[in-house]
Amino acid sequence: MPKTTAVFNSTGKLRRVLLGKATHFRYMPLSDVARDNLDGGAQVDLKAAIQQHDKFEGVFRQLGIETSYVDTGPELPWQSSTRDFGVNTPDGILIGRMRYIERKGEEVVAMKSLERLGETILPRQVSRGCLEGGDTFFWLDENTLVMAVGNRSTHAGYENAREILAEYGRRVLLVELLSKWNHLDIVFSPVADKLAVICEEAVPGYFLGMLDGLGWKLIKVPREYAFKTEINLLALGDDRVLSFRGNRVNELLKAHGLRVYDPEFSLFTVDGGGPHCNSFELERER
Repeated sequence: MPKTTAVFNSTGKLRRVLLGKATHFRYMPLSDVARDNLDGGAQVDLKAAIQQHDKFEGVFRQLGIETSYVDTGPELPWQSSTRDFGVNTPDGILIGRMRYIERKGEEVVAMKSLERLGETILPRQVSRGCLEGGDTFFWLDENTLVMAVGNRSTHAGYENAREILAEYGRRVLLVELLSKWNHLDIVFSPVADKLAVICEEAVPGYFLGMLDGLGWKLIKVPREYAFKTEINLLALGDDRVLSFRGNRVNELLKAHGLRVYDPEFSLFTVDGGGPHCNSFELERER
């Protein structure tokens, strides 16, 4: 049977996920969080990072979520952060375009990996400006994708993505962020149907209005949570959320009746990456 490469929402039951091994992982100063921690002397213990990532992968195996892997190599040390090469849609995967030279080329390798795996890729890809998946992977409903521009994605990338997805009847809403927030998934994270964690002061008022108009309920947390990567979560469906050990949001999620999986992931969050950054949904249920 052909694979169903499609995502209709950001919180439906996760069936299949694409991951990248941490074999060549190292820190790079591509966000304020990463730069601050590197200035403070943060260093990668690669053996420990690989062990942490294996525990992270283990959550998917434990839950019966099928895992596939993007190709990695020493020239792509951040390829474990599989989120950013593009965005999955109800019609297949839209390949994006990285902004920083340190990550250029990940899109090409990801596309070749997806072709090898037999996944559905949209025939057009982003060719103007920049579009990174950490800014674009939130479906507010089946036809509405929210995309942020700021440190990593650009207005030209947004316009290009909007044009491409309009061909399939999908609309893309724009949210503008200050560059210090890096990606939208650092300050906003859907965790269950119409429920999201958000740093209210990091997003413009009109985005809050969009969410209210579409019936979303919000768990509001202060900016300190964003700078600790604590909002970066992955909804697994069926009221389950993938977080990490020591995240202060975990108790808030449990208070809303959600089951939280929290492997140790500190060597990745110190570099500004969490569970959402390090995963790419290939298939979710409606």
